[in-house]
Amino acid sequence: MGDAGEADLSVVLSEALPTAQEYIALRDAMGWGRLDEATARRTLDAAAYTVCLRDGEAGGGGRLAGLARVMGDGTLYFFLADLIVAPEARGGGHGETLMRAVVDYFDRAAQPNATITLVAMPGREAFYERFGFRRTPDGPFGHGMRYAGDAKAPPLNRP
Repeated sequence: MGDAGEADLSVVLSEALPTAQEYIALRDAMGWGRLDEATARRTLDAAAYTVCLRDGEAGGGGRLAGLARVMGDGTLYFFLADLIVAPEARGGGHGETLMRAVVDYFDRAAQPNATITLVAMPGREAFYERFGFRRTPDGPFGHGMRYAGDAKAPPLNRP
């Protein structure tokens, strides 16, 4: 995936939130579309859990090399919203480092029978299976779905 220099990138984990500008730049590097600063700050602040990979400096002060964000209520409902490793940091097992931190969070925060979900990018399902995720449908969840917003919802029946 990367050259030897990338695999040797020294990183530290930090649970301090990235800045909105850092999050925007990381998404841009992935080609995920540009966010304005207010939207970036709002989504970062709304996460139940965020863990960052920062290169180099102990204490988490180096450049943002990756992050994982979990949305939800922190008790019964969890959704892995982001797992991002910067292109220049790929190939060093950094995605696994982030996922181990996320799974540790699930293990300490999730109550029995909690719902923990994610939507894997095509072809990345096997990566998440290594951390205990299973493809659906294989239980109570059925097929994953997404809201496209292109259909008119039926009106609410209010008294």
